[in-house]
Amino acid sequence: MLKRILTAIVLLAVVLGTLFGLRQLSLFYVDALILICMAVGVYEMISAFKAAKYRPMAIPLAIAVVGIYPAVWFLRETGIVAVVAVTVMIALSIFTFDHKYELKDFLATAFILFYPIVMLSIFFLINGKTTLGDDPVNENYGDMIGIMLALFIPVFTDTFAYFTGMAIGGRKLCPEISPKKTIAGAVGGLFGGMTASVIVFLLFDYYGVFDTMKNVNLFAMTTNINASAAIYVVVGLAGAVASEIGDLAASWIKRRAGIKDFGKIFPGHGGIMDRLDSISFVLPIIYLTFAIINAVE
Repeated sequence: MLKRILTAIVLLAVVLGTLFGLRQLSLFYVDALILICMAVGVYEMISAFKAAKYRPMAIPLAIAVVGIYPAVWFLRETGIVAVVAVTVMIALSIFTFDHKYELKDFLATAFILFYPIVMLSIFFLINGKTTLGDDPVNENYGDMIGIMLALFIPVFTDTFAYFTGMAIGGRKLCPEISPKKTIAGAVGGLFGGMTASVIVFLLFDYYGVFDTMKNVNLFAMTTNINASAAIYVVVGLAGAVASEIGDLAASWIKRRAGIKDFGKIFPGHGGIMDRLDSISFVLPIIYLTFAIINAVE
């Protein structure tokens, strides 16, 4: 337990230091951290599939990791689509001419392309303008608000679920996937996600705590503070549901692969994908929220 707590403190320090320190110098530092996590996450997923007797193709996945950031920089969302298309084309070509790979190996490669590469690449859009250029993009997909929501919602969901489940117990949620999770804990997690979202609302829209920070867009969710509050609550609820599904999905992958954790990089916490399983499911919720707001404004 002590090892787990100390690791959590170190992780928190790195994340907060990057967000509130290095991000003030350039958005690129946060993107770089996510890119590193993406690369390690791909390695962990390849290892997990190998444990399940699959043979994912490393070359097309490596090309996708290398190409995803410049593609998003130059082409934004279109860049993600382009990387997916090129990676699938390369993987399918290898599958066609190198007959040591079976169909399941090609499908495993395609799966890893989307989870984690595509799902985590959404973070680059949320983080703000393209970091290697000077001209900001017109659309806003969350900026610092989106980042805080993507981090706070999974953490609060998991924390509330844990303590609610411990306090109430009761019927198991999905015993075949995660024997310790309870329905009461899952409900508590939903309140945790909404609580996290309300905290972000108070920090940004209501009190404007970070208005003097560099590289933070000064905007409210909407011009109506009550409407903004309602949107935050809905985002918190949807994010909490996504977070819990993401956690269960990762647990099921590990169970089917016959492994306990995706990696051992974080003592007491497992690997990168053990930490990003919920976040990767929340990121699309955040992106879609701001995409809809951009569309109706």
